[in-house]
Amino acid sequence: MRRLFPLVSLGIFVVVVLVVAFTALPDRNGGGGDGGDGGDPAEREATQVDRKVLAISLDGLNPDALAKLGPAKTPNIHRLIDEGASTLNARTAYEKNITLPNHTGMVTSDPINADDGGHGVTWNVGDPSKSIDPDEDSVFTVAHEAGLSTGVFVTKQKFELWERAWKNDIDVFEAVDDHDELVPETAKDLADEQRDLTFVHLSLPDVAGHASGGMSPDYLDAVEESDAQVGEFLDVIDADPGLTKDLDVILTADHGFKPGITNHSEKVYENYRIPFIVWGPDAGAGTDLYELNADDYRDPGKGRPDYEGPQPVRNADLGNLALDLLGLGPIETSDIGKSQILDVK
Repeated sequence: MRRLFPLVSLGIFVVVVLVVAFTALPDRNGGGGDGGDGGDPAEREATQVDRKVLAISLDGLNPDALAKLGPAKTPNIHRLIDEGASTLNARTAYEKNITLPNHTGMVTSDPINADDGGHGVTWNVGDPSKSIDPDEDSVFTVAHEAGLSTGVFVTKQKFELWERAWKNDIDVFEAVDDHDELVPETAKDLADEQRDLTFVHLSLPDVAGHASGGMSPDYLDAVEESDAQVGEFLDVIDADPGLTKDLDVILTADHGFKPGITNHSEKVYENYRIPFIVWGPDAGAGTDLYELNADDYRDPGKGRPDYEGPQPVRNADLGNLALDLLGLGPIETSDIGKSQILDVK
């Protein structure tokens, strides 16, 4: 019997070691690996405190309009450029440069084609019979699982697709065609509720482009009016020291608009080139995104790169960049910007 006690003790020791070792292993579903968030989604916590993001999409904005109108007529967007990190040579999704697929790419940080791991939204009309794959997460999913508040304010009814897809992750969803109603409502929500993540869609340039052609006088008027709408949001931020200290703005577009043409489906430079601007306390003043990210991103010139090889800044970088600014890990189902290495300062 005397020999049995050491054996029993040794057996207990081995069991304890194995239990400790298995307990220390990373969770396969949550942590470890490139782009992991370091824990179960239900236990996500922001690594920064009180950070906020306002994401603005100017539907159909051709960056040439900003140059033509200049700081005198588009002072607010030029302010974002001058005081933030930006490029006027970002790209839409490779597959399509149309509204609903590209906006869904912004909030999922995914390409379009489902066969290539994309979000699968290839249509561009409101269609209640079509849905996003229920396994497709969004920037709202990650933010909400971390206990952050989210809001979506859009000017096209077809975005109801998002409300159906992520109804538990979006705290307030407003789809109002009238900009004169939606913009003040958004500004009021920004001031009063101060949500952690707000997404705003403004569509006057797109409407004018379809009616009169890209870069037409009506189109330029629409860009000028959109700049004033952006200014309403900046007025709210400037008036609140907390927002000034804590909130970053990301401004981009779903597509450009070729001069003289009333649609943007053609895969030409003026349609697939878009702005990407980051402004706020986390962004470097007057800096170029390609210069800041020379090791990781490539200025595409006038080219239209696919998803292989060096990548341009894309509108689909918005989702994972917003989460990075909020101090959160990436969208688990995403493919674009998942490593969260896009520097803005």
